Amino acid sequence: MAGGHRFHRDQDGHSISVQLNGARNAVEVLVDGKVVAYRNGLGKDTSVLTAELPGDPPQPFRILLAPVAGAHGAPSCVMESAGTRCLMPLVPLGRPHLGAQHGPSPTRLIRRRLRRLMRRRARHR
Repeated sequence: MAGGHRFHRDQDGHSISVQLNGARNAVEVLVDGKVVAYRNGLGKDTSVLTAELPGDPPQPFRILLAPVAGAHGAPSCVMESAGTRCLMPLVPLGRPHLGAQHGPSPTRLIRRRLRRLMRRRARHR
C-alpha cells in the first residue's frame, strides 16, 4: 500500500471513517471526527479493529480490513455491527477536482488578475 486510503460510512446518525496511512502503515477508526481505534501496522491477513458508537447504550462494531489478492491498491474494508456486515466505500483523500461547475473558470481568474494589475498601475502613475 503506497499511499493513503479512506473509507467512509454514515450509520445511525454517526460519521464513521477508516483512514490508512501508507507511509506508516497505520490505521485509524474515527467516529464523528474522533479517533476511537488505532492500529500500527497491517498484517498480510485480515486485520480487525473494534470500537463503539456513542449512545446509551454504546453500540460496539468491528472493522475488518483484508488485502485484495493480486492488487497493490486499497484493501477491502467491511464494517460489522449488530450481526450485519456492510462494505465501506473508498472515498478520495484530497480535495475533489474543481470542474467548470465549481468556481470561476481559469480564463476568468486570469482576466480578474489582469484587471487588478492594471488598476494598481493606474493608481501609482
